[in-house]
Amino acid sequence: MDFTLKELGKKEILSLYRRFLTKFFNGNDESFLISEAAVRWLIARELCCCYGLYDDKNHLICFGFFINDKLKRVMLLDYFVVLKKYRGYNYPEIFFGLLREMLAEEAKEKDVKSLPFGIFIELMGVGAGIDKLLKKRQQELDFYRSLGAYMTDIVPVFDGDEYNIMFLPISIRLSRSELKTEFLNIYKEILPSFKDKKKYIIRLTEEVDGLI
Repeated sequence: MDFTLKELGKKEILSLYRRFLTKFFNGNDESFLISEAAVRWLIARELCCCYGLYDDKNHLICFGFFINDKLKRVMLLDYFVVLKKYRGYNYPEIFFGLLREMLAEEAKEKDVKSLPFGIFIELMGVGAGIDKLLKKRQQELDFYRSLGAYMTDIVPVFDGDEYNIMFLPISIRLSRSELKTEFLNIYKEILPSFKDKKKYIIRLTEEVDGLI
């Protein structure tokens, strides 16, 4: 079977938001869903992008919604959805493999060797969570590490819940200080799209053993 990865436009993004994101993430205690108004704000300012994986019959298999900085040097994976009937297969690996190839090729065409840097991935911390959550977290870690992602020392806190941030390099492996700078660049762009900034991000870890 042949697969195609497509970057989606505004109408397609909003359609996926209404059809899938509002069902999969809204009301889920483990997730946070931004409003449609925030999505429209991000689209209008070119601060987000969405890619969909399609089969050879043009059926959507899965999609990823990303928030990016102005230069699209880094992207933050906000939501990743595999449609129900396609779960349990290796489609996520295919999606991220094609995405890395696409981004690397785009950078090559622009003759910008250092762009894009890579993709940030947010994982909700589990702390002393129940076994089910710990198992799910380990599966997520194993999956993203199999793609080449690694854990950073960045720890945002949203409404009292800590998150861990992984980084999937596209072109280069960034230093700790560079990772922090690039991550903050995304948040500096997107925070005005949310009514209450303090509820969205309370703090960002400033130091981990004095190295960040």
